[in-house]
Amino acid sequence: MSKLSLKLPVLQTRTREVMILPDHRFFMRSVALADEAEAGPVADQVELALEGMAPFPLNQTLWGYWAKPGGDHALVFATYQKRFTAEEVEDWADAEWVTPALSTLLVESAPAPATTFILAGEESITAVHFGDASGVPTLVRAATVEPEASESDIDKIREQLIRECGGSTSVRDLKVATVKAGEAGTDELIISRGGEEERVSLDDAQSLDVRDHTELVARRRTRVRDSWLWRGLVAALVAILLAGIAELSLWGTSFYQTALNEQVQVQTPIVNEIETADRLANRIEELRTKRLRPFEMIDIVASLKPDSIIFLRTAATGLYSLEIEAETNDAQAVNVYVSDLTDLDATEGVEIMNLDTRGSISTMRLLVRFSLGAFDTDAEIAPETEETE
Repeated sequence: MSKLSLKLPVLQTRTREVMILPDHRFFMRSVALADEAEAGPVADQVELALEGMAPFPLNQTLWGYWAKPGGDHALVFATYQKRFTAEEVEDWADAEWVTPALSTLLVESAPAPATTFILAGEESITAVHFGDASGVPTLVRAATVEPEASESDIDKIREQLIRECGGSTSVRDLKVATVKAGEAGTDELIISRGGEEERVSLDDAQSLDVRDHTELVARRRTRVRDSWLWRGLVAALVAILLAGIAELSLWGTSFYQTALNEQVQVQTPIVNEIETADRLANRIEELRTKRLRPFEMIDIVASLKPDSIIFLRTAATGLYSLEIEAETNDAQAVNVYVSDLTDLDATEGVEIMNLDTRGSISTMRLLVRFSLGAFDTDAEIAPETEETE
């Protein structure tokens, strides 16, 4: 029986490359710009200017430009496509940025007018001259450096480029910059020079890219789309993770509730036995120390009774309450008696539940409530025995 093998694809992260091209392969010109409201976008004005100055068809030209918003001129650089071999352009399609070396000056602060920057690379030396304070070069000169060139030869080339720029009051030699793409998911370039890093967005650097500008716009849209797709994927993964955590929480809560219910069911009979024993003990204690004191109640209420009132019936309705049925031939004596009982320290209140007068005889029913301290409840109650003769 043959074995089946399953080969799963391996997810590989695409390397984000930046291609920096030698300046001497491009011709560079400063192009005047008009107001965009009248002449159209800067890219269209640059393209129109290139059609008039380029010695080869525009569709076979690699070009880019450096301009600032609201500026009156742009630096245009262009070259014939065939100046680069197929091997050299092989990796351009997947690169984040393809541009001449002078574009690394994009992150530099705008220098004072009449300042010239010297960029020395492995293949060429470039003089970038800023004739005004706009921050956009007005003149660029580049020369090839042969591999066998000596230091004196390089110095001569440098001086010649400075003279060609003309009018330089300040010359600054800059170290070679390294450029790399930012982390995956970011839309930025990192330009390092002399140990210092500067970051610039791809949108700001796009005009300096020499590849087909229509394709660059399409790449930008794809990049934006991919960015949103990536954010959506991350949001979905976070939502799934939160849902999983919530599900685990519910499962844990359910498990805890089930265990708690089982424990309650096991403990309920024991708790019931304890409660029953406690109630029984309390009842025994009440029977031992707290019993009805009907005679003490009668003694208290009888001590204040006027002679005209005759008790017909008395009944203890609780540990501290006594109901009295009585009659009298003096209706005024009822109010006096109730008032005296109310003022007594041993009582909490007296309620006339019924008062009926027929002829000269008045019948009444009173409910007398005694205070807790009316009787001695702490005294030990000796067991009583009944003897029958």
